This record gives sequence, structure tokens and C-alpha cells, in this order.
Amino acid sequence: MPLDREALMQRLMASFREEAAERLAILDSELVRWRSAAPGPAALESAFREVHSLKGAARAVGQRETERICHAWESVLHALNQGRRPFRPEMAPVFAAALQMLQRNHAGETPDPGQVERMCERLAQFGEEAAAAVAAAAGAAAAVAAAAPPAQPEAVSVEPATVEPATAESLPAAPIQPSAPPAAAEPAGPQPADRPAAWRSQTIRVRAEQCEELAYHGETLRQSRLQLHDLHRRSTELRAGFQRLWQRRLQHEGLLTRLRDQLAQGGTPDREAVLTLLEWQDWGLDRLAAMQAEALALDKLAGGLDRELGGLDDAYARTVEELLQLPCRGLLDEMPALVADLAGQTGKAVELKLPNTALRVDKRILDALRTPLMHLLRNAVDHGIEPPERRRAAGKPPVGTLRIDIGQASASHFTLTLEDDGAGIDTARLRQQAEERGVLPRGGPALPPEQLLPLVFESGLSTRRAVSTLSGRGEGLAIVREAIEQLGGSIAVASTPGLGCRFALQLPLNRSTFRVVLVRVAEALFAVPASAIDRTLRLPAGELIRREGRSEVMVEGLDVPLRSLAGVLDLAETAPGAMLNLLVLGSPPQQIALRVDALLGDQEITLKPLGKQLRRVRNLLGATVLGDGTLVPVLHPQDLYRSSLQAAGLHAAAAPAEPPKRQPRILVADDSFTSRGLLRALLETAGYQVQTVNDGLEAWNALRQGEFDLLVSDIEMPRMDGFSLTARLRADRGLAELPVVLVTALHSAEDRARGLEVGANAYLVKGGLETDTVLAAVKRLL
Repeated sequence: MPLDREALMQRLMASFREEAAERLAILDSELVRWRSAAPGPAALESAFREVHSLKGAARAVGQRETERICHAWESVLHALNQGRRPFRPEMAPVFAAALQMLQRNHAGETPDPGQVERMCERLAQFGEEAAAAVAAAAGAAAAVAAAAPPAQPEAVSVEPATVEPATAESLPAAPIQPSAPPAAAEPAGPQPADRPAAWRSQTIRVRAEQCEELAYHGETLRQSRLQLHDLHRRSTELRAGFQRLWQRRLQHEGLLTRLRDQLAQGGTPDREAVLTLLEWQDWGLDRLAAMQAEALALDKLAGGLDRELGGLDDAYARTVEELLQLPCRGLLDEMPALVADLAGQTGKAVELKLPNTALRVDKRILDALRTPLMHLLRNAVDHGIEPPERRRAAGKPPVGTLRIDIGQASASHFTLTLEDDGAGIDTARLRQQAEERGVLPRGGPALPPEQLLPLVFESGLSTRRAVSTLSGRGEGLAIVREAIEQLGGSIAVASTPGLGCRFALQLPLNRSTFRVVLVRVAEALFAVPASAIDRTLRLPAGELIRREGRSEVMVEGLDVPLRSLAGVLDLAETAPGAMLNLLVLGSPPQQIALRVDALLGDQEITLKPLGKQLRRVRNLLGATVLGDGTLVPVLHPQDLYRSSLQAAGLHAAAAPAEPPKRQPRILVADDSFTSRGLLRALLETAGYQVQTVNDGLEAWNALRQGEFDLLVSDIEMPRMDGFSLTARLRADRGLAELPVVLVTALHSAEDRARGLEVGANAYLVKGGLETDTVLAAVKRLL
């Protein structure tokens, strides 16, 4: 049957309105603080990503005014985020005005084209790059508006197994322009403030038997609640009985003391006191017998109630899981219109092939997957698929092919792959960009393509030589990876030059519960997703292998690098015991072993998100509450693997043959706990005493109160940056000669010159930070 364009547009607009409302709310809360204080790097990064994602979502539904404003605003934020433009106070009211215009547009007030143009010009005044980008956006918008929508029925098609052939012919190649945004259906009654936005304005179809099943579960739950109430009442009475026993024991404490004294002195016990105590003993034994019987009855009742509630919880979870599971078709049906729009904007011919799948996935997973999939499709059309004339010259069909495949990988996970037959990823250009931004060291050893390709997910890296309205800033794939990993999934990329590119996503089928392994590290509990763990091991400490300053263990005949989870998380290290408790992450041959203090077993948990204030904390996925009420952080599996690769290995130092010499003391100042942990572990491994602080002001106070031989400092820190700290040291008579190593992500020639100008002895770029480089600089200065 032909595609219902109106229904499709309603679904698209409903999704856009929910996403836009959340992103505009985040921007609103951010900009309030910008009026009183300049935003820091994290705030700029957060605002940039929100505007960048809002622009892409607006383009998908034909919201041109929102798209143009976001593109102009994004250009300014990008310049600020990259440090090419300083933030000025006069920017805040202009940003607030842009946000208000977006909010009014979202509320249904269509802005005048002249107002949009003037707003873009006001944003463009803050930088030449922004002005150029706005001009390009205006030209592209004018070209689209002036040209009649090209009829390209062959540009987007769906395999007949999924949708009838007439569906492809009914899809427009130009963007769908709704006459007015549809009103979102709101359920009656008050809505909890902490309920996800996607749940507050959508409806889903529910089968009648599912409603009956939920009603049955509700009745069972009410009965269990009554039983639990009775159990609580009886346990309260039992506790009161113990209290009476204790009170009577206190009342007779004097008699017991008097009798003990009489017996100790060889006298005759007081007959009345003995009778009183015997009477109390009989009473107490009767009470204990009754209380024992009551305790046994309560134990039986509690056991039955526990089993009943356990079964109810399982049945309820299964019902809700089935209730929330929707066909993947609902997500895929939105993509042909998007690809048609992208093909029309870029002048390319693209055929989209969709799978014939009946797989059902948690609605929350599908909702969160929508934006990343749009980013991937946008990149594939704009970056990957070549124009028809170039494809002909390369011996390819003029129409490019995009293929989406979905399959169930296991009982708990599914895979989604997006493949194109375009030009592939230019790894040479990617390496050049990585070296320019300090992600890779200049002139380093040649790396195979499979090691260079993951760099496409790094923020700010792009193989495009010019920024377009669709892409080119190098942020889209970074946002994709972050979104996928926040869902507990992973993403990998493969590419063949001239033949195409393939992105493979692995995601959980359900977002509510999953299995974790509980571990204890430095007297703290952590949960690690079981899907990230290849195996757990308990090995004698004697099996630890030390090789060239690194620690390894043998796993299935392979040498696996060994790290301490405490070191990775920047926690206090504990000395290894006689046995090593290990988590092995990853798959052979790219595995890494993490030492923990104790393995406490695995269990199912319910994951709680961090909330908007902590939307993205490195190494942390969320939290869970155990049955005893303990709050346990859930570690982020991909972050944990990457952080483990950066962390220094475990080392078991041999006993010195002679009294050790005084170890040089080094102060490390960095506001990133991951960077602090990396530097501390690296320097301590090399034999130095290390103290860490969070920012420049803490470093200044520590240097004035203690004796240090060298300072290793970040530059971008709160309260006092590394430049100011170094300048203050050089102006202080007592600290002027202290060696200073600046370790930073700022890699421009101007930043390096400023660092040396204020008096730094060495200037190292974080992105290209090598172990030997840091240690060589420290050794040279000490």
C-alpha cells in the first residue's frame, strides 16, 4: 500500500518537537549563566552540540528558519569552542535573542524572513568564519527556494520485500513542508517532572490482552502490599517484645550484681532475690519461645512474599518490555524522506535499501537512535556518495546505494549496519587532520587504516576541506558515538577506498535492565556491564609478567596488558595481594585486564541515568540502587576501555639493595581527573613522588605550602589557568626557578609562544602526548 505522507510527516514532526523542546531547554539553562560569567570549555562544547544537533533535526523536517539560525549560531560557537574567537559579554544577549526566536518558532510563531536574515547577520558579526558560513547557508537556501523540486523517483527506493513499489514512487525528492506543525497529543492529568520528554507527548498502541495482564499484575501487587503491611506490623510487635525483654533485664541488673557479690564473698545468696530472678527467667523463656515461633512464621511469610514479588516483578517487567517494544519499521519509515531531501540538496542520485525485518526493539532505544542514524545518513550522502558524473568516471553506476540492515545479534542485543558504495574514507587526510589537531604526533610511525579509521569519531576531525550546511565540522560522528555509547552500545567503522564505507552499531534490545559484574575498588563499589567483559579471572600474583616497564598477564596464550581499575579511575591505589582479581575487557587480540580488589558476582540491575547536570561524565554510564539501598556507579564500558589503554600498567617494585635516594616531588595540576590519573600513574611509575590538585589556584597554594621539584600543569583550568599560574610563579622570588611543564590540548603556534613567553620550560600537547615525551621532559628538567 502507498505510504501515508501525512502520517509520516506527523511522526517526524512529533519527534522533532520533542527533541527540539529538550535541546532548547538545555540551551536556555546554559545561557542564563552566560550573562553573568563567560562560559567555560565544557559549557561551550555542550551548547555547540545542542545547536548542531538541533540544526540537523530541523533540516530533516524542513524547518528552514530554525536550520538557518542554528547554522549561523553554530558557526560562532564552533569558533569559540576551538579558541579562534574569545567570548565577549555582548555575545550573550544576541545568543539569548537567537534562542528566543527559536523558541517562538518552536511554539508555532513563524518568523518573518527578514527577521531571520537580520538574526543571522547579528550572529555573523562575531567572526569572519561565521559570516562566510551564513552567506553559504543563505545562498543554499535561496537556491533551494528558487528551484522547482526535481522529480527523482529513482533517487530513493525501498526493497519490495519491505514496501510495495508504489511507495518509492510516492516519495518526494524535495523536503516535505508542513503547513503547520501538528499538535502533540498530551495525556490527561499531571505529568511527573522527571519523566523523559519522549514519554510526555507520545501515544503507543496497546493490545487489549496486555492491558488485562497489567491490570492482573496490579491486583496481585495490591494483595502483596497488604501482606507486606501485615508483615511490617508483626515485625514491629516482635521488635517491641525484644525491647520489653531488654527493659526487664535492666530492671534486674541490681539483683544480679548483688548475687554475684555475695557468691564472690562466700556468703549465702539472698533467697528473695533468687526467687525474683527465677521468676524473671521463666517469664523470659516463655517470651523467647513465643517470639521464636513468631520469627519462624514471619520468616516463612517473608520468604513467600519475596518469591511472590519476585515472580510479579519478572512478569511485570516482561509485560512492560513487550509493551515498549515497537517494530524497527517505525524508525526506518522516516529515513526515505530524509535521504530524498539530502539527495536533492546535494544534487546526487541515491537509492536507499531497507531491510524486511520484524525485529521489535525498546521504544526508548529507537527514539534515541533516530538522531544518530540521521547523522550517519547525512554523512553518507554528503561525504561518501559521489556526484553522478564522478561516479561514471570511476566506472560506477550514477545512482549511489545506501543500505541499512538490522539483525538480532543475541538474546539481549541487535545490530544495525549502514553501508554505502561511495568513495570511502580518506585515511591520509584523516591522519593529516589528526596530526594538525594534536590527536596524533607529527612524524610518528605509519599506522594501518584499521587503526586510523576510529579517528573519525574524534571531536573536530573531518576529512572535508570546506564546511557546508550539511556537514564538515567533524562533530557529527563524535555526537553519534556519544549517543550510541550512552545507550550502552558500540559503533565500529570499516572502509575501502573507492568502494564505500560501513558503520556497524551494536545496541541493547531493552534499556531498562541489564546484567553487571559488581567489583570493589579502593573501598568503593562499582558495576561493570557484563557485555563489556570477556571473562573474570583470579590468578596468583606470581603469574604477573613484567616486560620493559609494563605489566601483563597470560590469557589463552596471549599476553594481555594489565592495569589497575583504581588507577584508571584516579582512586587511591591498593597493594596487590597474593591473588589477582581481574576483569578482561575487549576481544582478542585487543584485550586489556583490569585489577580490582574483589569480584562480588553478577546480577541484574535497573540503570538510572545521571540527569541533565551530569549528562556526560567520562567513565560513568549511570547508577543503580542495590537491594540493600546502596547506590553504585555503573561504569561506561567504552570509556573504561579507552581510559585503560591510556593508563599506566601495574608494577611490582623489587626491594632496593641500598637505602633509596630522595624521590623528586612533582605537583600535577589538571581539572580532568582522567588526565590527573594518567600523569600521576606515569610519573609514579618512573619513580617520582606525585601530588595532584584540581586547578591553578590549588596548585599555587600547594606550591607555597610545600616543597616541590617540578610542576606539570594543564592550561585550561577553572579559577586560574596554566598561563597565569606560570606567570605568577616567575614573579615570586621563592618559586621563580621552579621548572614548569605545560601539558595542554592547545596546539597552535600562538598558544605555544605564549606558554614559553610566560616562562614555561616545556610545552607538550595532550593529543600527541607520548610516554617517552613526558618522561624525557621531566628527566631533562630535574
